[in-house]
Amino acid sequence: MREISDGVYQLEVPMRYNPLGYTYSYLLRDAATLIDTGVGTREALESLSRQLRRAGIELSEIRHLVVTHLHGDHIGLMEQIRRISGAKIVAHRRAVEIQRERLEDGGRIFEETKNELRLLGGGSYMNFLSGFGDRVRRKRSVFEIDETVEDGDLLSLEGEEIRVHLTPGHAQEHICLHDEKRHILFSGDHVLPKITPHISLHDPWGGDPLREYLQALDKIHGLPVKTVYPAHEHSFDDLDGRISELKIHHKMRCEEMKEAMRGGAGTVYEISSKVSWDSRPWPRMDFWTKRMAAAECLAHLVFMRNNGEIHEESRKGVLHYSL
Repeated sequence: MREISDGVYQLEVPMRYNPLGYTYSYLLRDAATLIDTGVGTREALESLSRQLRRAGIELSEIRHLVVTHLHGDHIGLMEQIRRISGAKIVAHRRAVEIQRERLEDGGRIFEETKNELRLLGGGSYMNFLSGFGDRVRRKRSVFEIDETVEDGDLLSLEGEEIRVHLTPGHAQEHICLHDEKRHILFSGDHVLPKITPHISLHDPWGGDPLREYLQALDKIHGLPVKTVYPAHEHSFDDLDGRISELKIHHKMRCEEMKEAMRGGAGTVYEISSKVSWDSRPWPRMDFWTKRMAAAECLAHLVFMRNNGEIHEESRKGVLHYSL
């Protein structure tokens, strides 16, 4: 835990079995506000409570919980903290819609995952997936959001004011929060200093998240920010420089996938197997990591398809992409 500005604290919330090690939660002490909470484990809750106490506030005194996006390492303690403190949960309007969709789609997740594997060329993993049927069918938990915000809103939090920027791509509901007075940007997972946020797509007709992500990078480019405080890794100063690096990364990733298609058309899983992923080589990935890589590959392929750079065709119910 450290004070990063007058009355603003960066809290390290641990998460096991994740190479990132922790999620940063940010405390605006005078406004009794937390931005994100970390994972929903006892260890995380106890660690967060200790750090809050060192910052001069009890967990029971928290009044606002602001959600950057609905991934488990950011929202795991939302409901527990609300039960303890009565805090109001604030998120973008799209988060409410996504949670409603999750409730409605819960029973179809397993069948949709099987259809996804067939469509993207991952049919060879079907038997493996069958062993996880109960786990995949399990309904995802949701929580009530008390207050919604829109892009461009100035969120007033008992003396603190933070500008909301909708930044989809990593998640449709993702927001960055700009403290204009302190020249601080709380970037969530939208801009990280070293790794690139996971931009994924599981349905080739379900949007164009990479395009949205690149547009959202352009949106925050040039903001008057001295320091960026992300949800992982470490703080950094050159927001515009990092945005340029991220855009170059995705351009190079697209070129690498085009290179993989020079020998002929390939399925999403075939093309994914030829990409030099940062985490580990394709043969060493477990199924779930391969599925994440394939989803990221599809996001790039759809981006290029929509640009008219590559072709998409269905062969016996399996999508193939070519130059």
